[in-house]
Amino acid sequence: MVDIGFSLQSQYDLSEERVVTLLSDAGFSAVSPVWSQALSLDSLANHLQKCNMTIQSLHAPHGGIAHLWNSKDVQSLITKNNIIGCIDACAQFGIPVAVVHCWQGLQYTFPNGPLDFSVFDNITDYAEKRNVSIAFENLEGEEYLQALMTRYRDRSHIGFCWDSGHDHCYPHKLDFLESFGQRLIMTHINDNLGLRDPSGVPTGKDDLHFLPYDGRILWENAIVRLKNLPKQKILNFELKKRSSSTAPNDLIYDNLSTEEFIRLAGQRARQIADLYEQIITEQKNV
Repeated sequence: MVDIGFSLQSQYDLSEERVVTLLSDAGFSAVSPVWSQALSLDSLANHLQKCNMTIQSLHAPHGGIAHLWNSKDVQSLITKNNIIGCIDACAQFGIPVAVVHCWQGLQYTFPNGPLDFSVFDNITDYAEKRNVSIAFENLEGEEYLQALMTRYRDRSHIGFCWDSGHDHCYPHKLDFLESFGQRLIMTHINDNLGLRDPSGVPTGKDDLHFLPYDGRILWENAIVRLKNLPKQKILNFELKKRSSSTAPNDLIYDNLSTEEFIRLAGQRARQIADLYEQIITEQKNV
């Protein structure tokens, strides 16, 4: 049976140990925290061990990511060192994957000239030496994602993290699963209401990270697209009790306690995982 994982956020009003216990009770077998200097992986690993859970990935910090495309920018060194810290943490604790953004900013102009890959080259080389895979995630800046996935197409430790919500609510020309699905090593499954501005202007407030079936993604259509891609042993769900949007209609979980939210998240995640299992089983039998 395909397991389910949870992107651990620091947005709950309970202790880390209690949240881990709730996730275990809800059926989750792994977590994927956001790495920071303040993250105590020793403590988290101890709580997870008690619940027979693992850490599937670490999400690298994404602040200042755009600076990585300019190696002469002082900020690029700070951002790079943060990602290196995440990779080191993965290596130390045996965490196989670091999820990395390629760009930050919905309004941008992609350059016509040559790109400066030197910082990303350093990061990917370092990850390979430390036996850590990097999963580049689809978000804004699809051209930057395409550039990195093309440059490192022959590197076995470089893969793709598919975020279903970003795929749904941010305008893009690329079909991410068609382009990079054969290198899929991580998922961020979540739902939203799509791009809502009538003039087509995207905003971060569309990235709601709802539970599956609370938004407008057609899940049967979405999950069937995974059937011919590398099988995921753990489907990770990046779900938030509250996103960056404060619009009343977007605060659909405010009336739920953390316990209720995690319990419901487990039910929806299991529903998607069962659908995925059914689809890939049918594919084997064809």
